[in-house]
Amino acid sequence: SEVIMDKVLSQEEINALFSAMSSEELGLRGQPDKDTIGRKIASYDFHCADRISQEQLRSIHLLHEYFGRSFASSLSAYLRAFVDVSLASLEQVSYAAFIKGLPDPTLFASVGMRPLEGNIALELNPSVVFPMIDMILGGPGHPLEENRNLTEIELNIVEGVIKLAMRDLCGAWRPIMELDLSLEGKGTKAQMFQIVSPAETVIAVHLELKIGDNSGMLNLCIPSRMLKSLRGKFDQQWNTHRQKSSGSETERIFELLKPVPVSLSGEMRRSRVTLDDLLKVSV
Repeated sequence: SEVIMDKVLSQEEINALFSAMSSEELGLRGQPDKDTIGRKIASYDFHCADRISQEQLRSIHLLHEYFGRSFASSLSAYLRAFVDVSLASLEQVSYAAFIKGLPDPTLFASVGMRPLEGNIALELNPSVVFPMIDMILGGPGHPLEENRNLTEIELNIVEGVIKLAMRDLCGAWRPIMELDLSLEGKGTKAQMFQIVSPAETVIAVHLELKIGDNSGMLNLCIPSRMLKSLRGKFDQQWNTHRQKSSGSETERIFELLKPVPVSLSGEMRRSRVTLDDLLKVSV
C-alpha cells in the first residue's frame, strides 16, 4: 500500500482511468436494476414542497372569477367606461418566475392581508395603466406610445384603481374570512419588492383587462404558505357561498336593475267588463 501511495500518476494514466470509469458507468446505466423493474418512479422537487392541492386551486379559481366580475363593474363606474375583466389563467410558480414574466417597468404594489402574515403582490400592465390615467384626468384613454416609468404624480393618480381592486378583493375573500387589506408600497420596479424568497412557490392569478381598444394584464401573486393555512376555511365556507349568494349581493343587483327601462303592453282578451269599469282602467 505504501508503494501505491507514493506513486505519482502521469497525465496519460489519469486520462485512461477516467475513460475506464465513464465506460463502466455507461455499462451500468444500460442495465436496469432488478428492484426498479415494474415500478413507477416519480421525481420529487423539494423546492415544490409548499404547493397546494388541486381542490384548493379550483376554489381559488372560482373566488377570483367572482373578483373579476366585481372589479369590472366597479372599474367601469370609476372610469365611466365599459371595462371587461376575465380570468385568463391560474398557476403555481416560483416567485422568481412570476417576477421574470412581468413587463419592466410596470405598476407593482405590495398589499398586506391582515390578519394573515405576509403580503400579496398586485401588478398592472402599462398598456392599461396609462389609458386609465388619461381617462381619470378627463381624456379619451389614449395609450402611451413609448413605455416609461410612471412619475410620482401618476402613481398617486392610479392609486385609486389599486384601492378599488383591494376593496373588491376583500369582498371576494369574505366567504373565506374577513380581511383588512393595506397598501404597503407601490412602484415601477417589481424587483424592488421581495414579498417572499425567490424560490418560494406562489399562486399567480392572471386576469385580462379590456378598456375600449386597450388591453393588458392584472396579475396577483399570493404566497402558497398563506393559502395552506386556510385550507380548512376553503373546504367549509366556499361551497356554502357558491350555493347561496349573500343578501347584500342580491340587493346590489336589484338596485342596479331598477333604472333599466322595460317596455310593457297589456291586452284584454275575452273579458266582459262594463264601459264604466273600462273608463276607470289606469296604469
